[in-house]
Amino acid sequence: MVNAVVPLSKEKPATFGWLQLEKKAARELESLAVRSPAAMGTLMYMVNRMSRSNALVVSQKAIAHALGISLKSVGNSVKLLANHQFIQTIKVGNTSVYVVNSRVAWQGERGARFAAFGADVIALESEQDGPIADNLPPLKTVPQLRDNERVLVGNEPTDPPDQGELDLP
Repeated sequence: MVNAVVPLSKEKPATFGWLQLEKKAARELESLAVRSPAAMGTLMYMVNRMSRSNALVVSQKAIAHALGISLKSVGNSVKLLANHQFIQTIKVGNTSVYVVNSRVAWQGERGARFAAFGADVIALESEQDGPIADNLPPLKTVPQLRDNERVLVGNEPTDPPDQGELDLP
């Protein structure tokens, strides 16, 4: 059994529970479901997990695992979905970002286009370099200024503090 790692945000936008479909697209979805159940399942997987910007970063292996279909079926489904303009695939290095066509399904503002977008990232433990440890030490934090502290950016000369800046008892 493969353990999926799914980062979930506890703060979802008010529209996150709502999904909208265009009626014309519903006819196309009906045809897709009959023609290729695997492609329909792949699209519904993406739609159910996409962010408000209609985008999702997920491996085809993770989709195959979740749907219980072969990796080849997912690959063929992605090609079919892209060829019929249900989705767009954007490459980011070796990663694929899947963007669901906002004329098919959307959350939030209709037809919104984004040059930069947020997406939920789904990763399988089996895709990682090693097992994901639950007992890692906490990450280091960035120091934060306290009240009345000032930032010294470089080695620039600074005036000594005046009496008002000194907190003497």
